[in-house]
Amino acid sequence: MTSSKPPASNEPTGGGSVPLRRREPHLSPPAYVLNKHDSRVLDPDTAVRFPGQIIRPTIYVAAQLLVRYGIFEAVREDLDKAAGESFTVEADLPDERMLEFARENELLELAGNVLRVRVRLVPVAKGPSVPADAWTVLQNFRQIVGRDSERGRAVTLNHLLTASAEIDGSPKTWGSGLVGAPKTWGSGVTPSDEYAVIGYGGRQPVNWIGPKPARHSDAKVIAQAGRRPVVAILDTGVGEHDWLTDDVVDREPKAGIHRIGLTDPDTSPETTGVLSDPLEGTLDSDAGHGTFIAGLIRQKCPDAKILSVRVMYGDGAVNEQDLLDALNWLLFRHAAAVRSGDTTQLIDVISLSFGYYHEEPADFAFDQQLMDPLREFSVRGVVVVAAAGNDATARHMYPAGFAPHAGGPITGGHDLVPLISVGATNPNGKSTALFSNDGSWVLCKRPGAAVISSLPKTFNASQQSGVRLKIKGVVRATIDPDDFRGGFAVWSGTSFAAPILAGQLARKLQSIGSLNQTDTVSAVNRGWEAVTAVAKLVRP
Repeated sequence: MTSSKPPASNEPTGGGSVPLRRREPHLSPPAYVLNKHDSRVLDPDTAVRFPGQIIRPTIYVAAQLLVRYGIFEAVREDLDKAAGESFTVEADLPDERMLEFARENELLELAGNVLRVRVRLVPVAKGPSVPADAWTVLQNFRQIVGRDSERGRAVTLNHLLTASAEIDGSPKTWGSGLVGAPKTWGSGVTPSDEYAVIGYGGRQPVNWIGPKPARHSDAKVIAQAGRRPVVAILDTGVGEHDWLTDDVVDREPKAGIHRIGLTDPDTSPETTGVLSDPLEGTLDSDAGHGTFIAGLIRQKCPDAKILSVRVMYGDGAVNEQDLLDALNWLLFRHAAAVRSGDTTQLIDVISLSFGYYHEEPADFAFDQQLMDPLREFSVRGVVVVAAAGNDATARHMYPAGFAPHAGGPITGGHDLVPLISVGATNPNGKSTALFSNDGSWVLCKRPGAAVISSLPKTFNASQQSGVRLKIKGVVRATIDPDDFRGGFAVWSGTSFAAPILAGQLARKLQSIGSLNQTDTVSAVNRGWEAVTAVAKLVRP
């Protein structure tokens, strides 16, 4: 391994329909984000690598690795060797409650395929020591077992997935940032940054003057479709809103008796929206993100039941293992329901509005840690929809990059529904939003610029109207830019294109009907029927 400088890019150099961006997405998050998540940025200029190995920037948890559950004991000794004399390996085995649920529901084979062990690198010395670097240990491990061996591919970084892009730089632009996946922090202003400015697509209050999306009674939906279509959102949670009452949104989804996702109400960014910066009282960068997404699904499929699984905080970040825990709980819940015929626990569509850039080229970035549970949903007929990202780049962002496409590592299949990647269009419906990632791996596009949806009615942060006065008891003022007590906002990002497609798919599934048929063949068939009708993809 060496530390010499790699090539500037490893994207295809020509012949594609989408021009390549001249620079990498600038992955340089604020220190408070890295510190909170114990993460660091992989720098290709300084990272150790094998001769000829191409490395790309990514964000990862500094002192953790992920290992496939079934292979952990076989590689533990080699991991200890790779960690060197300064660190020892400690393992966080899968949640025993999850294993017990799998045993009770005859899902142990599935558990062996998707569960992961979180490996922590712990200093041996009791006093001061240098920080651990999971990348260096991973490279050492692959040197021991073989870089391209099954064991070498069974151990990976614990990536940090992010859900928005803050807009900063010189000059500073006002607004709350594009929302999509993954988060990038630039050192200057690009043309795409215009979308983050209030008035051009940045998060701002607006009036909704239309009616509430009409929702039919349970009896009518059951007569038509067998049950309500179910859309799961893994995001920041869902706050208080008239559209998103408890009969519409399950804010505490469970697998059996076990809550899924983050559960501490004090860490929810959907209550006040002010957690990251309480002394200044400004809204978190991703406060309201999940509520906005839920509102879009309500608009596109008013009869849907929404499962809100909170996996992110107000900074819009989640590490890969925490995401996997939530995904696997949902997977076990769905698989158990299929086995038992319990239609109340089924899932039809999953909407994901976050992601990460892999450290290796697309043809090598076959990251099974995240891909495995998503594929298990696909073979069971659950349609997964993922945002493509906001960096105006052709570089694959995952999980959207797992969508089947020409030249990619993932191919489609007749007996599983595809994961669908979604880019963003402008309000004219004719042009792709300038910020949207693009390429052959982006299968669909939906509105994602200056979209209107719901925000928690409890949001009223520290910014004030530019002018405010009272005349004869009547308040007159300009718009307060972070007072969302009216319940609606404009926002932009591929994060919002994805749930629009998810809602459309759910509505089509409802019209197809037979949602009370729990067998996998029926689920895959109706999933493909919806995907073909809505996303215009052809079943192999």
